[in-house]
Amino acid sequence: MSNISIVVDDNAVYVDGQALAGLNLSTCAIPTGVHALQWKTNLGWIEFSETIDGSPKPANEVINALPTWANNCVNAFNAQVAANQAAAEAAAAAAKNNQPKTTGTTVV
Repeated sequence: MSNISIVVDDNAVYVDGQALAGLNLSTCAIPTGVHALQWKTNLGWIEFSETIDGSPKPANEVINALPTWANNCVNAFNAQVAANQAAAEAAAAAAKNNQPKTTGTTVV
């Protein structure tokens, strides 16, 4: 995993070019005020949201390790990818089983 983007407002996680939006990130313990996280190989930054009280928006925070909450978001991403893959495999198996049985060119 080299590149990660997390956009909190969109509940979206992007990992190495694969994107999922609408994830449930409510249990990931994302700190209040975080807008996004960008991670490239071994360095990244955290972007903050505009403040409600009109004070200046905090500057981006440079990071050299993924915070626990970001790892939680990646785990949620990976769980959803696995669930999507399992659902696709189940749908393919069901579609295969729903095909009419044939003998040569005659439907049985």
